Amino acid sequence: MICKERDKGEHPAHVKLSEAGAKAEGQMAFYLKRAFRDEPEAWVFNDLRYESDDGDAAQIDHLVLHRSGFILIESKSVTSKVRIHQNGEWERLWNSHWQGMASPIKQVERQAEFLRTALDVCREQLLGKFLFGHLQMRFGNVPFEILVAISDSGSIDRKGDFPEVTKADLVPDRVREIIKRHKKARCLEELI
Repeated sequence: MICKERDKGEHPAHVKLSEAGAKAEGQMAFYLKRAFRDEPEAWVFNDLRYESDDGDAAQIDHLVLHRSGFILIESKSVTSKVRIHQNGEWERLWNSHWQGMASPIKQVERQAEFLRTALDVCREQLLGKFLFGHLQMRFGNVPFEILVAISDSGSIDRKGDFPEVTKADLVPDRVREIIKRHKKARCLEELI
């Protein structure tokens, strides 16, 4: 189910990098809409921005909420090639030259931690004070999974194991796998 569409006015059209980012986010939103439009157990939110009381903010490209947790997806506009080294450093091929770039994995991990903290602050309003006669759990126990979606036109050169990085068109299948894994774990817990 699509709960929040992409905000098409978020990226200024006159800024080339912003325009490329908007295109990558639009592509990912399209794939998520096609895959989860009628899915009752997955809720998709595109272009979320949350600001804390202290003025800190996080912008989340795509968030999938499911019964067991959250999946945050960072869209990256790549029209050529990205290279991920074993130590987690990223490079992008730009104008026939390799140049370093910030790690999208670290970016989305920081967004997940920001969201977890924000939800914990509001946990009583969201979850109630007591749950089945027990003190309420915190969001620290809820799974937050991350994915980095590289544009369809780009290619990924991995020098290590980075399963959270994939092409945009493969993300819906990865989301389904994550949801299925958590659903299976939930069923096993109920048996115990």
